[in-house]
Amino acid sequence: MDKTTANSAVQYHWVLGATGFVGRNLIQELLDHYRENPLVQIVAVGHHRIDRMVMERTHFLMMPLNKIEKRWIERFPPSYLYHCARMAGSDDFQRRVASARGEQANIRLKKMLESLTSPPVVIYCSGTLMYGNNKVPVDESAPIRPISYARKYERAERPWYKKSEKMDIRMAFPAWIFGGDSWFINFYLKPAKAIKKVPIYGNGNQKMSLIHVQDVAGQLIHIAEQGIKSNHYNVFGTELITQGDFAQSVANEIDLETEILGSDEIKTKYGKTVHEALTSSMPIKTQYLNWRASYKFKFPDWHKMVREVIGVVADD
Repeated sequence: MDKTTANSAVQYHWVLGATGFVGRNLIQELLDHYRENPLVQIVAVGHHRIDRMVMERTHFLMMPLNKIEKRWIERFPPSYLYHCARMAGSDDFQRRVASARGEQANIRLKKMLESLTSPPVVIYCSGTLMYGNNKVPVDESAPIRPISYARKYERAERPWYKKSEKMDIRMAFPAWIFGGDSWFINFYLKPAKAIKKVPIYGNGNQKMSLIHVQDVAGQLIHIAEQGIKSNHYNVFGTELITQGDFAQSVANEIDLETEILGSDEIKTKYGKTVHEALTSSMPIKTQYLNWRASYKFKFPDWHKMVREVIGVVADD
């Protein structure tokens, strides 16, 4: 999409992390949702990856989170900004370094946005690892007690947890995001292909809620359009299950048996950070029942969702 000069009639929707797993799906949902209305335009900020669809159908800016230039914010003043970007690291030390850099980048970005005459509504995409390991479902009032990867990245998110006197910031906490380019491939399908069994991590009783990445994108838009100013929102699927239930469903679809992987084996194979993520229980609920009820899920049946995703991955 060619660059245009700022137009007060145009509503610009920014997506940070636009070529990532959530960001790319969010752009697709925004394009479908607004059906390329010329008065709604998307500004996609990406880093590392080149994505043809994103480049052709948005105002695409290639720059890292800490190098976003104010001239672009002034040229395309955002009405909504979806923040799905994270400065990543390859191990725990690098993740801590990245989190410190991310904190400074987010402080800088927040100040730039607050300096605008009309600051945008910011929807920040976090995750339920921030709530820690819980036996019962927790809602948006639960304290932040990060575990696993979230413990390393929590620092970068702090600027957005803080209330702003000038800007409406809405935090989103998605559950287990399900799709063809996620943890599902690395921790379920690849091991299943290698050992001819679908792994159950730990005792399999850990509670989880699956949500398709397209429904994550849809609910982020729903937060922007129907959410309450400065609220936090839990984003999750329609049924609470166990990891054992999930592994068995996958096994049924690919005609394999399951196999339990104990804690020691998980730590040896993947490390402590992954072990904590896979063996923790993360059930969530929401305070905002009317908001949630007004959203129509694309994938309301998790069994069917698993079947369809496996079918797509198998065809690739």
